[in-house]
Amino acid sequence: MAVPGARNKSERYSAYCRDHLKEFNNELCDEASQLICGWRGGAFVALMLFTTITTFWYALQINNPSASLALLAYILPIMVGVVFSIAVSFYSAMTKYSPIVIDTIGAMWLLSFGLFSSVLFDNVDTQIEREMVSSTLASQMNFMPLIVAAFSYHAAYRVTIIRNLLFIILFSALIYWIDKGFFAISILHLLQGFLLGSLVSWMHYDGIRVRFYSRTTNESARKHLCKQLSKLVYPHQLDMINQGDELEVTMPLKESKAIVSVFDVQRSTEIKHEKTQEFLMSVFESFLEICMQDYEKSPLRSRAFRLKETGDGYISTVGYPFLSSETGVLADGAVSAALAMLDAFNTNLEKFNYSRPIKASIGLAYNSIQGTFQSGDIRSYDLYGEAIIQAVKYQELRKIPQLFDLFSEHAAKLDLEHFHLLIVQEVVYNSLSPSYRDLFVEIDLTDPRVFTGDEEMRYDPEARYIYFHVRD
Repeated sequence: MAVPGARNKSERYSAYCRDHLKEFNNELCDEASQLICGWRGGAFVALMLFTTITTFWYALQINNPSASLALLAYILPIMVGVVFSIAVSFYSAMTKYSPIVIDTIGAMWLLSFGLFSSVLFDNVDTQIEREMVSSTLASQMNFMPLIVAAFSYHAAYRVTIIRNLLFIILFSALIYWIDKGFFAISILHLLQGFLLGSLVSWMHYDGIRVRFYSRTTNESARKHLCKQLSKLVYPHQLDMINQGDELEVTMPLKESKAIVSVFDVQRSTEIKHEKTQEFLMSVFESFLEICMQDYEKSPLRSRAFRLKETGDGYISTVGYPFLSSETGVLADGAVSAALAMLDAFNTNLEKFNYSRPIKASIGLAYNSIQGTFQSGDIRSYDLYGEAIIQAVKYQELRKIPQLFDLFSEHAAKLDLEHFHLLIVQEVVYNSLSPSYRDLFVEIDLTDPRVFTGDEEMRYDPEARYIYFHVRD
């Protein structure tokens, strides 16, 4: 009685192999090639050589004048196997012909057996000698069809069934033509060899099918897992995890210094549009492309590092945890990336086609920063440090009325009523090359028009100036 679970598995394997016929056929070709070129092929050649020598020796013992022909009996199948092995070693594409080569070797082996059987029987005069030859050859009649039928590498098993039936019918006809008496005493051996070979061939075929299913489904699952994981971690992290490293060692954790860039959409709560979320997602995708420009795994470097999205905001860093891919000073790379983000924002804004102006602001600050993996079962990489706090505060300086009035006065001189705003810390400005420094306007924090005292700058008590850049 068939076990339902086993039947369901067999049906699942069959359906999977049909759906992936090309890959399954390639698997069978590889298996067939390994059979011919591997130790099993070598053992088969040794077996044929041993059979050739013993047959030759037997022919000598009975004084057969054609004994020397026995030495040539299996030369063709041996040559085919050897030549194919050499050909595959030089040209791997020959592997696709390996199932046909195995069929050819099997057919030649049966034909060769018939050849030296004919030689032995043609030179036998008495019935006793004929019976002795028949008895000697009959010992191989189980083995021959068993081996030939057992090893077949066709993707559709019905092809193997047809192949084996043709082989046994033609081989039986050959034996009958050589000697009817020999055929009569061998018919049971032929049937036994054929049936046993067919059973072995199915077990062999099913084993390959199960291995193919298990390997490819596991590989598909692994690829899917890696694809999904690649959405959560960087490529170098994925490589390290695949090599057995723990997640916690895939990103820098030591304290360092970097420039943090904090992007925010001005008055984002006033945006009334059904596709506001899609617009922001498109903007942040553009920002990620900017950050990942010139990404390298060793050493870790890129144009910037995306830290997080915060609703309508975006925080990135330059210099940590990834080294800056920009040549020159760190500040130049940070300002360059910030300006590129504003350009990308404008590009997406044109597609958004909003009825009112939408502007953004970015704050840049340089200070200490450190990496960490958040505690808990689900661990994500994060950064903390003074640089992040200060960059947020610098971006928020636009909310101080006195400062925004100064920003607006300068923008008006450029005929800009609405404008993007880039505010940088004093240390960032002082580190810039002259070409970037010329973009910015200085504000003296001791100017009475700004505010008295340094209460509002308590997060950066050493600051005496801020620098801003406006653009359309």
